[in-house]
Amino acid sequence: MPDTFPLLESIFLKDGQFRHLGLHQQRIDYSRKQALNLEDNLNLESFLSQHEIPQQGIFKCRILYGKQFAYPELIAYNYKPINSLKIVEADALNYALKYSNREAINEIYKKRESCDDVLFVKQGFITDSSYCNIAFRAGSHWFTPDKPLLKGVQRQFLLNQGIIHEQEIRLSDLARYSSFKLFNAMIDWQLAAEIPVEAIR
Repeated sequence: MPDTFPLLESIFLKDGQFRHLGLHQQRIDYSRKQALNLEDNLNLESFLSQHEIPQQGIFKCRILYGKQFAYPELIAYNYKPINSLKIVEADALNYALKYSNREAINEIYKKRESCDDVLFVKQGFITDSSYCNIAFRAGSHWFTPDKPLLKGVQRQFLLNQGIIHEQEIRLSDLARYSSFKLFNAMIDWQLAAEIPVEAIR
């Protein structure tokens, strides 16, 4: 399956409405070109319209793809709160595209010890957690690492809206910030918990 559909997209679905389809389409186009050297475009909205979509509830729509889309998998979504992060060096980790194979990430995730998740650090720079992008509060402003492991769709939306701003963030910079939020395509910025930076260990 990974060889046929090496890439993955996870899309937020609430009461029959998909969120940020345009941004997901942009990432699909970019990822297929980078990973597979494919110039043709798969139309995400047209593909989803061909399938029966639940009209009530919150779901993660998980789509594997490569040359074509695989059948969409709809998973009822339950938010799992994250209250602590374990700093883990991940210099060799490369996940610039959203691949369906997450074995390398899963292996590093096992190093979280008593924490809820890991915080990847590459060459001294903070990147992401295992499933989320991260942003840090400094006063009234929020900053996200300019060298993320993966440029998430929700991250791009928040940047476009001016809610967060890119900034070089080294591990040694953590003391400059008071708190952080974790977010991804499934986690709204407004609903994401604001966690004291001391919860990073």
